[in-house]
Amino acid sequence: WIIMGALSCARKRVGIMTPYFIPDRAMISSMATTAMRGIDVSLVLPAINNLPLVHWATRSYLWELLQCGIRVFYQPPPFAHTKLFLVDGVWSLLGSANIDPRSLRLNFELNMEVYDRKFTETMDVEFMKAVNCSKEVSLDDMDNRPFHEKLRDGVAKLFSPYL
Repeated sequence: WIIMGALSCARKRVGIMTPYFIPDRAMISSMATTAMRGIDVSLVLPAINNLPLVHWATRSYLWELLQCGIRVFYQPPPFAHTKLFLVDGVWSLLGSANIDPRSLRLNFELNMEVYDRKFTETMDVEFMKAVNCSKEVSLDDMDNRPFHEKLRDGVAKLFSPYL
């Protein structure tokens, strides 16, 4: 609820960095609605994930997000395990929870909510460093994947509740 509340309050920019991104429908809707309100929403994911099944499932969600105007970036190795959520340069959420149902509802995770401009600006600088060294993913990238990859990613998505 905190994450969806932060998305609904965003006025300018949202930055999300997570190694494991398997959003539920409510999270997808919140992110999409935020982007469609004209808010710059950027998502940084690892280019090479240490859990291939999670990577494949994640890719099955990207097309919908990209279509709504969310910018997605693949961060090159080494694998970054950072979990960071930034809103408007004033609010940060960081900790151990990924953006997936298991982390947000089942696992024992600890996140820290920080409402401080100076701290969040420092985190924004680190976030932008990651964005600047990353490759942006486009709708064309998603559309031009070979059929067997789209099929594999779709099948992996079926296991999302268990990943």
